[in-house]
Amino acid sequence: MPAETVLFPDRREAGKELAELVASEAEPDTVVLALSHGGIEVAAEVARELKAPLDMLVVRKIRYPGTPRRVLGAVAPGYAIYVHTRADLSSHDLYVAASKAREELAHVDSRIHRRLTQVDVTGREVMLVDDGITTGARMITAARWARTQRARRIVAAVPVSSADAAEDVRRAVDLFVCPHELDALGAVSIRYAVFDPVDDDEAVALLEHATLSAAV
Repeated sequence: MPAETVLFPDRREAGKELAELVASEAEPDTVVLALSHGGIEVAAEVARELKAPLDMLVVRKIRYPGTPRRVLGAVAPGYAIYVHTRADLSSHDLYVAASKAREELAHVDSRIHRRLTQVDVTGREVMLVDDGITTGARMITAARWARTQRARRIVAAVPVSSADAAEDVRRAVDLFVCPHELDALGAVSIRYAVFDPVDDDEAVALLEHATLSAAV
């Protein structure tokens, strides 16, 4: 596939395509969790198709100091953490980088869940959804979080992923669903015609809309 090939018009259309794939795999007690602001647009379509509760699990990447595009791993609420490389960092420097990621997580989570309570996943199937996977750090960390919450079954679902990361994620979850695994993914954004940023308020609006729809 050429490096510049666009796969989806936008995240919502990607979510609709993904929803068709996971519909036959999902259990009646499924909870859909988005892992990022962009991922919530995808997850909203999946939750709508499955008629499942929608929530957002805030997962923040651990970034190399001074080089934010270089991802070392990720953190999730509680003590969930995954480090796929420490590069040349000392234990102290890695700790500082992870602590900064946790501070960002706490700040974002307080905004996302200021009016909505986090959905309880204990004993349920959890479907972790994002708009794409490059390193797998965020998805693997989310899977570890779900294990600590005693989720019954963990499904990772994304529209597109690098082939290498897909293999790592498969080992961390019970089921991995992805229609497009690419040897040369590049940035996730280049696979979408429209890849606009999603802010906290937009994410909260999608969550609240899903909650209201489920109550009708």
